Amino acid sequence: MEQNISHKRGPRACAIVLIAALLAMLISSAVGGVIATGGGAVRTEEITFTTDVGALSHAKLYIPVQASAENKLPAVLLCHGYTASLDAMEPNAIELSRRGYVVMALDLYGHGESALPPDGYRQAEMGNVENYAPDLGSYSALQELGKLEYVDAARIGMLGHSMGTAAIQEGAYLAYAKWQAAYTAAQTEAAAAGQDETAAAGAAYLAAMDAGIVLPSSMVLTGYNYNVRNVNDLTYNGVNAENGVFPLYAAPVNMCTIEGDYDEFSGLLWGVDDAARYTTSFKFACGTGGASNVPSGTYFLYGDAAATPLSRAEAVNAAASAAVTMQPIRAAYSFDGTHSDTYYDETAISYGIDFFDITLRGGEATIDPADQVWHGRAACGLIGLTATLTAFVALALTPLRLPFFATIVRPEAPSMSTVTGGKGALKYAALYLIFLLPAPLLYYWLIGYPYYMQPQWFKFLTKFMPNAFFNMAPMNSLMLFNCVVGAVFLALYLLVFFLIAKRAGFGLENTGLKLPAAQVLKSLLLAAVSFGGVYAVVYLCAACSGTHFAFFKFNIMPMDAAHWIAFFKYLPVWILFFLLAGVIYNSLTRINNAPAWVSYLLIAAVSCGGLAVLFAYDYGMLFATGVRGIQYIPGTTSAEWMSTIGMAFPTALAGIMCFGLLFILPISAVMSRVLCRKSGSVWLGGFLTAFIVLVFTISHMVISI
Repeated sequence: MEQNISHKRGPRACAIVLIAALLAMLISSAVGGVIATGGGAVRTEEITFTTDVGALSHAKLYIPVQASAENKLPAVLLCHGYTASLDAMEPNAIELSRRGYVVMALDLYGHGESALPPDGYRQAEMGNVENYAPDLGSYSALQELGKLEYVDAARIGMLGHSMGTAAIQEGAYLAYAKWQAAYTAAQTEAAAAGQDETAAAGAAYLAAMDAGIVLPSSMVLTGYNYNVRNVNDLTYNGVNAENGVFPLYAAPVNMCTIEGDYDEFSGLLWGVDDAARYTTSFKFACGTGGASNVPSGTYFLYGDAAATPLSRAEAVNAAASAAVTMQPIRAAYSFDGTHSDTYYDETAISYGIDFFDITLRGGEATIDPADQVWHGRAACGLIGLTATLTAFVALALTPLRLPFFATIVRPEAPSMSTVTGGKGALKYAALYLIFLLPAPLLYYWLIGYPYYMQPQWFKFLTKFMPNAFFNMAPMNSLMLFNCVVGAVFLALYLLVFFLIAKRAGFGLENTGLKLPAAQVLKSLLLAAVSFGGVYAVVYLCAACSGTHFAFFKFNIMPMDAAHWIAFFKYLPVWILFFLLAGVIYNSLTRINNAPAWVSYLLIAAVSCGGLAVLFAYDYGMLFATGVRGIQYIPGTTSAEWMSTIGMAFPTALAGIMCFGLLFILPISAVMSRVLCRKSGSVWLGGFLTAFIVLVFTISHMVISI
């Protein structure tokens, strides 16, 4: 009788938790939306446009209410990094828009809701190379931004992070190259008409300005180097101090760099392993006209190799006259953080704000750059994300009292692990450690450096190269990791089952898999309904508030059609892996004679413990020495590899991806345990956690081809 009462109370309690979680989602979304719009001082608008190479691009505008055709405001284009979307730029968008800047946050090609260009595209300024558009849509976005009636086209800045920084430099180069082409054509025509050199130059300048090409006057480069090309063929191949040239060197655009002291990509991008020393690199010298070893926070003129410091007032005057003197300002900033921290670090954000105030507003600071409110939006994102994850499980458990779904519930079988005495504890600990080893030992080998951005021609060491079917490079790497590690886990589990557990009298029912086929299908249906129901609320919140549930790089966001198609392609592998994980968690890691909370801790730790140790060593060395503990993908530093490929591949991107796994894996493990405990089998938990983890990883990933 007591068990029956408990069973009935369980779904009622789950229903209460579900209602609370859904309310938290709605409230946090609404409050986050208010913060994102400055309490009504900024309105947001989503737009789409066709780029110069025929791609459909998506962007979000943040428009201060005082902006109008009569009151044109300065503007800033924001471009995110690889595997992110425009939402990653939200802290910068919030802070700049509340200070009176019109902001356009752009989804770069293949990211967010922006498509890849159609096959066969070319850009004349990029050598008419087929299928090569390294600006990733930033040039066309710049032109769209400058055409808005409430934007002062003479005061537009661009800010990028990582890949987005590379993209905005290419977009600016395209703009200046097109402007120069218009100028040269008009000058040639004027000279042919008999005008003298001075008159021809004046006529050409006016003609180029009338061409309507929007030029940026200020750029903030974060987490990336100056785009230095090989002067011999204008590619990025074989660039060094002797042959390197910075294409924007002659453009009157003011620039600053912002680099974390612990940026994981420094060796690849700057050629300096310790990011704190990035201003000593030859690429920094190319981008500044010869300066080197510049202290953080220094303003100086382009071409001043001594980097003679300018006061803030002097920097304001120099920036304003750059188009006349052809000596724009440069600035170098460093902050105490990693590569991804540039998105969210207060100091890094304040540097960008101040540089735009100097270069776009004559030094006027409407709000102190250090006065930032985006943290409230981030807090709402964390609350909403936590509530969403809770709601998935609560909704799955609530219908278990209904007759249709009650048939999947059965008593949970004992685990294979019962720890008694010192010998039993040692045996359990040995098995536990064995299951911790495969993930960290194989992680960097299998993940590689999964950067594949076709319009940039950047196709690095992706172990499972994307193709027409599996078209997402980072997801391919994760799929390969799941397959190989899953196979190792299966082999280990079978050894334990047949050599130890079965001899002790345990059978299939102890795995949590023994369930009639009809009940397995009901479990799948319940998981799908629970996932779809809560995910519909995610869409609803995004539609109503313009925000999604994100905290740092952890997010669950609405997906477009292309991501949904990819979701179902990758789903079978995720289901198999998380069903296997559920079997291991609930039938082997769980200890029969231990308190429930102990088993929860053990399951959470085994899900990511090996990766956590790997991550702690890797980044611990980075923070202690400035260089990561595992700097290169295993095998790429060998003499044979170097003689064939010519470069070792860093583990930087895999390290950042590992950070996300350390968040979602223990959460999914606890979910699996809760669902198995309530239902008596691993099927419901396996299906639902596969859906959740896949959407967590895939919703912000890049469509590679």
